[in-house]
Amino acid sequence: MSSSLSGASPDYDLAVIGAGPAGQAACLSLNGALRIAVIDEQARPGGQILRQPPRAFSVADWMTGRAYRGLKARLAAFEALSNVDFMGGRSVLGLREAGGAWTLTLSGPSGVEEVSARRVLIAGGCYDLAVPIPGWTLPGVMSAGGTQAFIKSQQLVPGKRLAFAGSHPLQLLVAEQALEAGGEVAVVAFIQPFSTLVWRAITRPWAALTHGAVLLSALGSAWRLFRAGVPLRFGRPALSVEGQGRVSALRLGQTERFECDAAALCFGFMPQADLPRAAGLQVTPARPGGWKTNHDEWMRASRRGAYVAGETTGVKGADAASAEGALAGLAVALDEGLIDQDEARRRARPWRKAREAAMRFSALLEAIADPGPFSARLPDADTIICRCEDVVLADLQAALARCDQVGSVKLATRCGMGACQGRNCEHSLLSLAGEPHSERSAFTARFPARPVRIGDLAAR
Repeated sequence: MSSSLSGASPDYDLAVIGAGPAGQAACLSLNGALRIAVIDEQARPGGQILRQPPRAFSVADWMTGRAYRGLKARLAAFEALSNVDFMGGRSVLGLREAGGAWTLTLSGPSGVEEVSARRVLIAGGCYDLAVPIPGWTLPGVMSAGGTQAFIKSQQLVPGKRLAFAGSHPLQLLVAEQALEAGGEVAVVAFIQPFSTLVWRAITRPWAALTHGAVLLSALGSAWRLFRAGVPLRFGRPALSVEGQGRVSALRLGQTERFECDAAALCFGFMPQADLPRAAGLQVTPARPGGWKTNHDEWMRASRRGAYVAGETTGVKGADAASAEGALAGLAVALDEGLIDQDEARRRARPWRKAREAAMRFSALLEAIADPGPFSARLPDADTIICRCEDVVLADLQAALARCDQVGSVKLATRCGMGACQGRNCEHSLLSLAGEPHSERSAFTARFPARPVRIGDLAAR
């Protein structure tokens, strides 16, 4: 039984959910002062940006390049901390507060277990925005983020010949990484015209100038793909995937068809908000979809003893996540009485400056990647919108015609009742309904936040 339930002291002073840049920075800013548990679904820390290979694997040239040097140095410093218990390979199913302590219900190798802590930091990252197109449920269709995870951790390309499509520039980087790992790239297609991408960049000149190196890196990836013979297409909103039992081609409208055995879609990213919403923390709508968790200037959430950092507060990239994690760690130290207000402000100053700079660039990238009016075209009536429950567009449209609330549509069609609990389809349903994203219209976040075997729960 969890110590918080038995009346004893909590197991830890702080529980950190997520071992990416935000969680690491929070632990490092505390200087070894507290007992910390760090929980992550991956077996090793690093998050998605530094997805480490399994310890049994030896991967040559893992995550080389200047962009990863600082992140790898921070990861090494984090792994050297002696006051941190890393609990990898575990999903957080639920989070509740009672009696001045937070209890976390975990699912892992040994089944369901609980740990408790006086304070909790949620730094759960983000996931790919799902945009239904015809054929997107065929085996072989993945997100660009999922494709990149294979390449990063083990240099495996999930397919021999990949086609990339979407609105986010990340697909340029992942396509180049796929080429470097030995794969073939059939095409990289953007739904926006090239002129739109350029215009959105130049309308934010200060952010573009101060982060010119990153933009040049994206252009460099595009140039190297072009030099390698990869077709680059812009202004192609009519996307579909073809295949019988598996991907065979990506079609761009009625005129172009690119044969492939895997397709990677990239339309942007959504904050991980399942745990904050289920724990009763206040959230607001995020762009291009989903929910970001509210916080004050010290990354304190709306309930006492809860903090948030990184993509949970809105997708902004690793630099902003690191800065927010450091600020959250300083807030914990301040609330614990380990430092005073003056020291907290002094140590927070460079992190606030770094966060502001990263936020300017993230706003630029969000504008560039925004599908905007180019995603307004509805898929075919028989296109599956809810993959867990096989609910097609026509079913949702019929339910929307007779139901006055999104929740009623969920009950009538089972859209959002599957294993993902609406992470893939909630945004699509709200968009179809013309509902403004609000807590009133949102699905209700419930326990468990991740799939778990009923036998493991019963064993508790």
